[in-house]
Amino acid sequence: MTAATSPRFEGGQWVISRYADVCAVLSDDRFAVPEAPPGEPGIESGIESGMGWLRGAVSRFANGRRHAEGRRAAVAALTPLEPVRLREAARGRAGAALRGGAPLDAVARRVPVAVLADALCGDSGSDPDEVADLVGVIADAYFPGTGPDAPADAALERLADLLCSSPSLRSRGLGAPLRLPPGRSEAGTLATTVMLLVQACDSTAGLIRNAARRLTGRPDPAAIDELLEETLRLDPPLKAMRRVATERVTLGGAVIEAGTAVVLDVPTATRDAPASPGAAHLTFGHGLRPCPGDRIALSLAAGVLEAVADARRTAGRPGERAFAAFREMHHGPAPLVLPNAWDYASAAALARAGFAAVGTTSLGVAAVAGKPDGEGATRGETVALARRLARVPCLVSVDIEGGFGGTPSQVADLAAELAAFGVVGVNLEDGRPDGRLAPVAVMQETVAAIKERVPGMFVNARTDTFWLATTSTGDEAGAAEDRPRHGDQVAGEGPSGAEKLDEALRRCRAYAEAGADGVFLPGVAEAEHIRALVGGTGVPLNVLFLPARHTVAGLAELGVRRISCGSLLYRAALGAAVTTALAVAEGGPVAAGLPGYAEVQALLNE
Repeated sequence: MTAATSPRFEGGQWVISRYADVCAVLSDDRFAVPEAPPGEPGIESGIESGMGWLRGAVSRFANGRRHAEGRRAAVAALTPLEPVRLREAARGRAGAALRGGAPLDAVARRVPVAVLADALCGDSGSDPDEVADLVGVIADAYFPGTGPDAPADAALERLADLLCSSPSLRSRGLGAPLRLPPGRSEAGTLATTVMLLVQACDSTAGLIRNAARRLTGRPDPAAIDELLEETLRLDPPLKAMRRVATERVTLGGAVIEAGTAVVLDVPTATRDAPASPGAAHLTFGHGLRPCPGDRIALSLAAGVLEAVADARRTAGRPGERAFAAFREMHHGPAPLVLPNAWDYASAAALARAGFAAVGTTSLGVAAVAGKPDGEGATRGETVALARRLARVPCLVSVDIEGGFGGTPSQVADLAAELAAFGVVGVNLEDGRPDGRLAPVAVMQETVAAIKERVPGMFVNARTDTFWLATTSTGDEAGAAEDRPRHGDQVAGEGPSGAEKLDEALRRCRAYAEAGADGVFLPGVAEAEHIRALVGGTGVPLNVLFLPARHTVAGLAELGVRRISCGSLLYRAALGAAVTTALAVAEGGPVAAGLPGYAEVQALLNE
């Protein structure tokens, strides 16, 4: 590690590495930014165009009044942006890219640009990914001498065509144009926008890459912020700044003559900074030229890093690690509370809320498709949902009803198909559409077939003995006028509670012997029944949460290992939708705290 020293003269230029000296240079207008060399003029117009025009128009390569005007334009463009929303959008877009196999370097470079482009001029109708690709080409040649201008000139022309169709960009009026490329009356705004996107491409990408090397575990948002602060101090993305002395200056005992180049050693100076909250991160400038986008850059970087942490958490899944993780959730110090989703957004929202695993609700899936529940008619919808849920950053268990009418071998094939999407568990029930219970032997054969085909799959074998009226044999059922498959109430007529309990115990033991990892008893409410089932099955007991009868703490005390919400969440959402519609129609109050449009959009990029 280079030690901070007083200014030293090397290779015809001064190298500054002490924090106080670097801050002094950045605060002194006698040290100017080296101006970019002029570009080639257009053949017909004689007006500078392409990358030469861009470098001449942006504040990055300007001094004095031109720099101040450009800075004001950048501040005006960035001020309306909301860092929290940018962070959420970056996390969602980065998460999707990482799950799609994109390498970190590409994600770090493209995602911040795409998110920022959407925020600055999303109304242009341009594809943020195309914008990111074009900006990448421009960034490669942005600093003079770093790359060929010809490809960047073409990329800049295409980018101008895309961005200048944005009504918001045309209407912002960010000061007088500094230089006009042919036919671009909004050149000042265009140059500012491109400059901001280029900075999001390179500087922010460097911050993300450096921080990702230090990323461990799955830190919370506050820890991500601390990681970025530490990275800016120990491994900043910006390694050097260059200035030219416009007159003779004495600095740190050294005399710097006019016209002499000065190189600021940013990493060494940053590490030399005093350990105080007020010490400026030199990556974001200081003095006369502080970066106006520091909060934006940190928000974009934080969002991408959260997605990286999520991706690392699920690395190697699906597979034995995922199956083992889900199995362990049934043997922890507290019961697994498993909320049930009915579409992608509901699953993503539950994952965002912190649930490490979600199930699906067959009623919700069927209702969304306009089909009845429990009649084996939603195999296609169930598989399609499982495929979509592969993107959700949590473990997923799927309700496959009774196997959708398939033979044991066909149900095992379905389980294997779901496992290929990353599904770690299935819920298999013995209730049938005609109100009867499946023969125990058939359920045993189906459970065994799934476990043979996908050994790691958590098979949660459900028996509906507390919902359907059964005979003492349990292999036939009496008539049940109402079958509350996923409801709150238990059918009133039929066998006594003791008979239901005996039949439930017989079935649960049989299913466990066939290889079921857990058993599910919807409709059971009495404490003595739950205690008997916990002690008499030999595998984790899952019950359906009944709002009027259960509490999580009470079920935990009884020994329940998994608590499902079933269709409760879907029914609650349906009820809330109707209540809200009536409130609007009748002039009543609309519930507060509803997710915003941008929040839901961000979920879709999870």
